[in-house]
Amino acid sequence: MQDHDRISSKLDDMKIDSYSGFQKCIQCGRCSASCPAALIYEDFTPRDIMRRLMMGEVENLVAGNEIWRCGQCFSCAARCPRDNSVANAILALRSQSLQRMPLNNEIRQIEASLKKNLYETGETILPSTLLLPLENLGGRTRERCFDNSKRKERLGYAGDTARATPLPKDALIEVRILLEKTGFR
Repeated sequence: MQDHDRISSKLDDMKIDSYSGFQKCIQCGRCSASCPAALIYEDFTPRDIMRRLMMGEVENLVAGNEIWRCGQCFSCAARCPRDNSVANAILALRSQSLQRMPLNNEIRQIEASLKKNLYETGETILPSTLLLPLENLGGRTRERCFDNSKRKERLGYAGDTARATPLPKDALIEVRILLEKTGFR
């Protein structure tokens, strides 16, 4: 069996179109250069994920933590000269990971935080729970991001919220009812 066929058969169930997806990657690195998650996490390199997919390392990718670093912003897709998307490949890998193995502790903590925030405030990510490892950023970026919460307040955002206007009380009650009825909480 040719490598192309072997890899494609492994990925058929991952909903990756083998002719418009990862196999078109030319390893130019534009995806990694434009990726905000790659800036933050040393172990996350979109170009490397595509290379590993082309080499057939699906099992290692599915079992690893790197695929959970992607923020699904699709900067990779916007920059790719081959109209490719690492974010889509990662979604397929995540789907396989969730089917095959339980969530690891780090992802479980993020899930718990998102659920708690959603139930209590109607928002999934709150500034206080979004902890960027500023020490990993360059000096100028670290300095620029350090004072973000005060800047938000100056722009009219109240407290620990991502909204400029508070969520209406009735809407929050509706969110909680939906979460309870769907078994989310």
